[in-house]
Amino acid sequence: MRAPGLVEANVLFFDSVAATYEDWAGGLHRRVAQRLVDLVSARAGERVLDVGCGTGLVTHPIADAVGEPGPVIGIDVSEAMLVRARQGARANTSFVLQSADHHMPFRDRSFDLVTFGDSLAYLASPSRALREAARLTRPGGRIGLALRIRSLATAAQQEFFHILEELNESHPLVIPRPGPELVDMGEKPVIAHMLNEAGFEQVQTTTMATGERMASARTWVDLMSGLGPRPHALVTTLGPQMRRQLEAWVEREMGKLGEDAFHYHEAFTFALARRSDDPN
Repeated sequence: MRAPGLVEANVLFFDSVAATYEDWAGGLHRRVAQRLVDLVSARAGERVLDVGCGTGLVTHPIADAVGEPGPVIGIDVSEAMLVRARQGARANTSFVLQSADHHMPFRDRSFDLVTFGDSLAYLASPSRALREAARLTRPGGRIGLALRIRSLATAAQQEFFHILEELNESHPLVIPRPGPELVDMGEKPVIAHMLNEAGFEQVQTTTMATGERMASARTWVDLMSGLGPRPHALVTTLGPQMRRQLEAWVEREMGKLGEDAFHYHEAFTFALARRSDDPN
């Protein structure tokens, strides 16, 4: 069987988690979306594109702020996520099944505001996506992003990722890894540089951090499987016996971490930038 490409892996993941996406990690996705909405401060009458809109956590409140006629357009590669987004669609909103990994079918300078709500890191080429966003944003328009900071994982998270890689050696599953841009993209200087290179300026950034301790190996594995396509694919394809073995393995390794056991940390950078007045 042919191994899935990056877009296909993302579709499989987001289709699978659509029903629980908004409630994952105690509603973390909802909190991140609200912080991004607050940062971009959409204005009445603006034309907005929400890239990787998911269930509409960013799209819906922006549509309320913009008002009619809009339009506010949300695009995503997961039909299951879009089904949920459309259930709350406002009159000035439309949702389109569309990848942002290639040329997006909108005219140059079509939008006053483009948002990426924790979606940029899932794309094959984040730099190319930002250049495409610059093409679509009018001079003086804005871009807003939420990006996970990967460097702040706890000892427990790092140990779990190590376990997953060992598990993958005995339970091989080919899931493509994102490009090298992903690792540091949530760092403030990195995303500021990427935005400047794409044609944006006056970059403002802020951060948000949260964390919690899970109660057991079972709840920990459930939580970690929601982090992305690779952990989700590895965990959800295990049979009952291998799942029990994984939980026992996690329990054993967490026992060595003492106070750090079962503790996760999630942090995000939020960036807002202005499209250069020079359209070139």
